[in-house]
Amino acid sequence: MKFGLVPHPKKKGALALSYKILSHIERLEDKGVDVSLTISDYMEDKIETDRFTFKPIERIKADVNLCIGGDGTLLYSFQHSGNPVIGINIGSLGFLMEVEPQDAIKAVDRLIRKEYIIERRSKIHTLINDEPVPDAANEVVILTSTPSKIQSFEIYVDMEKVQRVKSDGIIFSTPTGSTCYAMSAGGSILDPRLKVIQMVPISPFRLSIRPIIIPDSSTISLKILDKRRAATLVIDGFYRRSVKHKDDILMTRSKSVGKLVRFESGFYRRYHEKLVKKVED
Repeated sequence: MKFGLVPHPKKKGALALSYKILSHIERLEDKGVDVSLTISDYMEDKIETDRFTFKPIERIKADVNLCIGGDGTLLYSFQHSGNPVIGINIGSLGFLMEVEPQDAIKAVDRLIRKEYIIERRSKIHTLINDEPVPDAANEVVILTSTPSKIQSFEIYVDMEKVQRVKSDGIIFSTPTGSTCYAMSAGGSILDPRLKVIQMVPISPFRLSIRPIIIPDSSTISLKILDKRRAATLVIDGFYRRSVKHKDDILMTRSKSVGKLVRFESGFYRRYHEKLVKKVED
C-alpha cells in the first residue's frame, strides 16, 4: 500500500498527527509490511525525516492520500491529485472527512487491509473564452467585485435562456459542494449519487429567483451584463480570476472525478451526525 501524506501546514495538531502516522508506517516497514509513504513537499521545512521522501502533490503516486485538516485540505488534494483521498479531521465540522484524529492509526491499518470503498464525486469543468480553468469539486462562484453593488447575469442551459439574475453572485455547485457555500446561500442538500449541478443565486434582488437543479449532462452558459463592473470567478476557494462583460463562461460535467475513500457508505448517516445532530445538540 502506497500512501501520500497531505497535512494542512498551519492547522493545530496536523504536525503532531503527521509524526504519529510516520512512526506507525516505520514500525510497519520494520515488520516487513508492504507499505510506503511520500510526503507533500510543502511540508519539507516542517517535517524532519531521513526515511521518507518529499514530492509535489501532483507527482505523488499513491493508493490513498491521507489528508490531515478540514474539508479545504481534502479539496486541495482533489484539485492537485488524481489519487483517492481520505480525510482525517482536525477542523471544526469536516463534513467530507472520514476519520477523527484518535482513530488515525486504526484507519491506516484498515486501509492496508483494503477495508474501504471509493465514492466517485463529480466535478465541474469551466471554460472562460475557451480557456480551461481548474475543475471544481465543490463549486464555481461568480461574485460581484464591488461589495454592496449587485451584478447582472444571464444564464443559459443548452443554449436555452433560463433567466436574468440581479444578485451579489451565483453559485454553481456539485452535489459534494451542496453542503458548503450553496447550503449557506439557501440551496438544497444533494445526495452525492445525483448527476446534477445546482445553481444558487446569492442574495438575489427578486424573491422569485430561486435555486435551480440542472442535469450535469447539460452545458451551462453565463454572461455578465453589467459593462461597468467586473466580477470575480472563484473555484473551491482556491482559484480566482476577474471576469468581465464580454467573457464567455461555460460549465459542464468534468471528465475527471474525485475519489473519496470511505469505510462505510451512508450519506444520510453522515448528514445527521455532522449537520443535524450538531444543531440539535
